[in-house]
Amino acid sequence: MIDVLLQVVVPAFLVVGVGALLGRTLAPDLLSVNRLALYAAVPALVFASLSSTGVTFENAGLLLAGNALFLVGMGLLAWTVSWRVERSSRRGLLATSLFGNAANIMLPVSLFAFGEEGLQRALILYVFSAVTLFTLGPVVLGGGVGLDRRRFLGTLARLPVLWAAIAGVLVNALGLSVPLGLARGVALLGDAAIPLVLLTLGLQVARTGWRLPSGVNVAGAALKLGVAPLVGYAAGLAVGARGLDLAVLTLLAAMPPAVNIFMLALEFGADAEEVAATVVLSTFAAIGSLTLVIVALRLVVL
Repeated sequence: MIDVLLQVVVPAFLVVGVGALLGRTLAPDLLSVNRLALYAAVPALVFASLSSTGVTFENAGLLLAGNALFLVGMGLLAWTVSWRVERSSRRGLLATSLFGNAANIMLPVSLFAFGEEGLQRALILYVFSAVTLFTLGPVVLGGGVGLDRRRFLGTLARLPVLWAAIAGVLVNALGLSVPLGLARGVALLGDAAIPLVLLTLGLQVARTGWRLPSGVNVAGAALKLGVAPLVGYAAGLAVGARGLDLAVLTLLAAMPPAVNIFMLALEFGADAEEVAATVVLSTFAAIGSLTLVIVALRLVVL
């Protein structure tokens, strides 16, 4: 367990800590750093990985089906157990239970825990998670009033990782060869993705700050870090995922809430302050919970 903590989890959170320190001392522009990751480095990593991945369409289908089933099951569970929570806080609690941090933490931890094959699966789930977060997220946080059709299509069109994924899959499926110079340039840009997303998370934590958690924050963290991994594992088994597919599905379910939920909460009328506090609390608590989940996955699944 100590090996997993020191070799898998701590390296990722060390870079997050550097980002938080820089956020406090230098106050760099968070939006600019986030855009570098969102519009350049992460799409390059997605394209480079999916254009050469050995993950089959069958494996990818299991990953997507398992994550979709997780969203349904976890949504029903979180909605049921939070029935006494005030309405705007309840919507935030539901969102933080559903949408995990599929980029900032999931990508590096998948790489450190499961190697390149784990990262390739994590990237497939990241693309799916980005689509669901920015399309279903507004519906959840808006209490059923979310994106109209035009905004829905506009949101998809503005997700560069989606287009990078489509291009990568087409190159792979058609057996096309990317020119060496272009491939090297894309690979160099993609290599910056994981450090950038970790630094971005640290900057976000520094910006959000820390406060004493409320009961809603503790409940949200417990649902996401304690209950969600079990739901994710069960969903993976239900769709027939095994081995590394099941491990990565469960790991995504175990991730702390995505930081972008806070920005969506501001936009669509959920309790943004409670959402931010739940994200920060869960992110720190994930140092311990992710260690336990990875140890369990190595013992039971792999």
